This record gives sequence, structure tokens and C-alpha cells, in this order.
Amino acid sequence: MKKILLLTLIVLTNSLVSGQQKKSKRKTFPPPIKREAPVVMAEPIAEIVPLQPKNCFVFNFEEKKDSLLYVSKSLLEYGWAGDNARMVITSYNYDPVKKKEVEKDGKMLLFHEEKMQFINGSYKFEQDLLIFTPEKTDRFEKRTFRLIYKTKTKKVDYLQDEKNNKYVSGGCQEAMVSR
Repeated sequence: MKKILLLTLIVLTNSLVSGQQKKSKRKTFPPPIKREAPVVMAEPIAEIVPLQPKNCFVFNFEEKKDSLLYVSKSLLEYGWAGDNARMVITSYNYDPVKKKEVEKDGKMLLFHEEKMQFINGSYKFEQDLLIFTPEKTDRFEKRTFRLIYKTKTKKVDYLQDEKNNKYVSGGCQEAMVSR
């Protein structure tokens, strides 16, 4: 009997001692407080970093064949980052008679096929010439433009290419942001 009593006493003490929990040394953090941040209006990029003005010159060419009018626009952009330059050639065609009829009704004629070709490259000045060198010289040829200045100033009025086409100032493409 003495053995049974001793055995039960040992079992009870072991169960009471092993049932205790130690306090953990790990710190518990309180839950984060939700605060709404004040809405700050973004500053325009031009105010943060003054942008280097890019120069854009465009040449429009229209040719009438049969009943369609073929339009080609060549845009030369240079001066926006280092010696980078780009030519954008846009071409499309439409029927001018149909366009007048549609505009008379207050609607807009959409061009069914408009092709845009972007030619990236670099530019350099030599005397009164601007030389545009495309990145892919095997597909596109080097273009040379003569700089024509405004009288009594050093601002470029227009460019003239090898074929005496007049590239007038303007037509810069603006970045578009969708919402």
C-alpha cells in the first residue's frame, strides 16, 4: 500500500509541475494605429527638374491620287536627352468628299488605316547643318538638314532637308496619361 501511495504522490507532483507555463521573453507589440495620411498634391515635373526644351520640326506632304488624298507627316524631334533624336513618319489616306459630307452632319471621319514609323537615332551639328543618324543604318539612311535662322537672332526658324522640303517648327508629341 505504501508503494501505491508513493506512486500516486509522484504522479500527482509530476503532473502539477509539468502543467506550469513559463513566461515568454518575447515582446508583444500593440496593433498598428490606422491613421489616414494627408493627401499631398504632386508638383509638376517642370517645377522639380527644369526640363530641357526639345525642338520639333514637322513637314506635311499631301498627294491626290484618284479620289483619295494621301497624307504623310514627318516629324523630327531632337534635344530632349543628350544627343538622342527621333523621326516619326505618319501616313494615312482618306476620301475628301466623304469627309466633307460627314463633317456637314457634325460627325467625325475616322481614318481606317494610319501608319506610324518611329526612327530613333542621334544628331549632331556641323556648321549650319543638323545631321540625323538613325540607330539602324542598314534600314534607314542618314539625313542632313540645313538650319535656317530668324533674322537678327540665333533661333532656328525652320529646317530644310536634302530635297528642299521645309520642316516648320511645332508638332511636338505630348505624353499621354490615361485615367
